[in-house]
Amino acid sequence: MITLFTTVGFSVLTAAQTAAARLRETVGASFTLQGKPVDFDFSRDGDHYSTQLAPVSQQMIDAITNKKEIKGYNACQTAPVYSSDLYFTSGASYGTIAANTATEWNRTFNNGTLTLDRGKHLAGEGHGMALISRELAKENDLDVGDSISLSLSKDDFVANAVTLQIAGIYVSDPDMEFDLDTIFTGHDSYWELTGDTPGTYSGSVDFFVTDPARLELVIEQIRKEASVRWDDYILQADDTEYKGIASQLTSMKRLTTLLIVSSVVVSAVILFLILSMRIKSRIHEIGILLAVGGSKGAVIMQFMTEAIVLLFLAILVSCPISYGAAVQIETFLQNRIGVISIAVPVHRLLLQYAAETAIILFGVAAASYPIIKRKPKEILSQMS
Repeated sequence: MITLFTTVGFSVLTAAQTAAARLRETVGASFTLQGKPVDFDFSRDGDHYSTQLAPVSQQMIDAITNKKEIKGYNACQTAPVYSSDLYFTSGASYGTIAANTATEWNRTFNNGTLTLDRGKHLAGEGHGMALISRELAKENDLDVGDSISLSLSKDDFVANAVTLQIAGIYVSDPDMEFDLDTIFTGHDSYWELTGDTPGTYSGSVDFFVTDPARLELVIEQIRKEASVRWDDYILQADDTEYKGIASQLTSMKRLTTLLIVSSVVVSAVILFLILSMRIKSRIHEIGILLAVGGSKGAVIMQFMTEAIVLLFLAILVSCPISYGAAVQIETFLQNRIGVISIAVPVHRLLLQYAAETAIILFGVAAASYPIIKRKPKEILSQMS
């Protein structure tokens, strides 16, 4: 039983540790840099108002991404746009242009709100390219490869206008709210359309870290960046997804460790009691062996050899049972967590078996001691 419980316990513990390490690479975490509001203004046509934020410069972004803990970033800035070519799904006279460094890293694509249906994501500056929603494409009979024209003014579709080629079409999760009139593009097209200074971003920038467990430490290091006037900017961490799964894994590791320790302690106590009873029941055999000239060491060695043989047989029996139990546990955990694979390294098994051997040998020695410490005459007299 001790072999079975310990093997399964170490299997789950190893799987949780491996899954936690994999989560750090796949799920990831990020923090957002955004300027504080510096001005509020209404559009020239009075349809909507805009909030002007302190701009984020490319120099600030480069200073942060130069750190080895940062694996990438995505800057995002938006503006209302008009078009003489499009009918917007909301029925409004305008839609929204959303410029991104890489649309694949945009939060709405990352969290599953949006999925690319066909075409390709925009990378780099994405100049002259766009992603539109399936609904907007259907409303206007558009597809990948077609072009659309956008302008900042509903009265003048020539001034500050850009023509974008549709590179891809995205779909939105029906259970999530999203503006289907959002048109994704690159920053070059955004700057050409708005007339803003290239290399400055009026929205937010998401930075993705290599190790979510170090997110807070990375943010503290970023705050010490002397080239940024932090009174004008906000840093906000986002590790919700990682924490949600990591907390389950942490709880599972703690519970598994507790079960392993408990099973080992309880099994060791039961093992000691069984060995004590077994050796006491063989006091007649011990007396005869000592009477014919056998040494106490030889008697203890015989008991230890018998115990090791029984351990070997227990290992042979427990291996297939442990494997079957591990497969069932793996299936259960995958349904609950989805990112776990149970496997025990050979070195971990060898270490476990070595520890079990040491426990059994110690148990045999401890159980034998109350009898072996007696003189042969005392043992023979007890036999009579």
